[in-house]
Amino acid sequence: MPAYLRLLLIPFAFLYAFAAWIRRQYFQRLGKRAKSPLHTIVIGNLAVGGSGKTPMALFVAEHINKPVAVLSKGYKRKTRGFREVSTGDDAIMTGDEPLEMKIAHPDLPVFVCENRLAGIAQIQQQYPEIQTVILDDAFQHLPLQANKYVLLTDYQKPFFQDWPMPAGRLREFGCTANEADMIVVTKCPADLDEKTANSIWQKLSPYGKPVFFFHYENTVPVNAAGEIWEYGKKVMVVSGLANNRAFLSWAEDKFEVKKQVGYSDHFSFTEKDYEYWYAELQKQSETIVLTTRKDFVRMVNLPNKLKRSIYATNAEPRILFQNENKFLDCLISTK
Repeated sequence: MPAYLRLLLIPFAFLYAFAAWIRRQYFQRLGKRAKSPLHTIVIGNLAVGGSGKTPMALFVAEHINKPVAVLSKGYKRKTRGFREVSTGDDAIMTGDEPLEMKIAHPDLPVFVCENRLAGIAQIQQQYPEIQTVILDDAFQHLPLQANKYVLLTDYQKPFFQDWPMPAGRLREFGCTANEADMIVVTKCPADLDEKTANSIWQKLSPYGKPVFFFHYENTVPVNAAGEIWEYGKKVMVVSGLANNRAFLSWAEDKFEVKKQVGYSDHFSFTEKDYEYWYAELQKQSETIVLTTRKDFVRMVNLPNKLKRSIYATNAEPRILFQNENKFLDCLISTK
């Protein structure tokens, strides 16, 4: 965004963030926040767009040594109320991210409900063995007072360098990070050095929270038949993400990109899109569609002629500087 335009938008950004601050004060000061009988962990952020919440929710679910479930709002789903997600569901019914998590881990109980407290009560009733509920993208869901708040911020655009909307991408003032129990810097370079990490930590230290650094590594792409597409081969990149550029950059580093087709975040693909992809593939020999797992779950009713040509990758978080035990201890601590 040009600097002059941001300057013009700053008054509106202040009003937007001030309204969010008033709303947060209303719930906190008047005791409108309710606690759950289950241990609740919120994975959230201050900025709109992708900061790696879904991969982080899966990482936490995989590493907590207790019966755990995931609860999401189910963004852009066409249903309402409480619903358990199954591997045979359609993203239209559940939202793409909950379905992605369920397909990635079929044994993990995944649910959607816009009212998180009601959703937790339903989970407790149907699965009494569940001890921990991970709430995906619920930092701004103020009726719930969770046990732990994990605040994510993107390495390339940390919240302390951003502005509230519409001048920037923040949903609230940056000082709201004080409400978190830990701050996670996501999508860091795999070779992040301690000097650079320490400079970021210095900027986050005023919030007085433990800070962790995660690298997100994309896996080798696989199609529905379980076949892999090796690095260096030709691909057409298709993605509907908050940051298509970042995914394209990774693809350009690993493959020979012949074409890129970008869509808006959570885009609903249609038959017209499928026909376009197929036509483009016919122009190139030995080329496939490279996409993300999040995008792939929204590709419903794929024509048979295209199914084996769609290869999906997913991002797997890896904590840096060998701080995994400290991170997990912070999550389950009752302090």
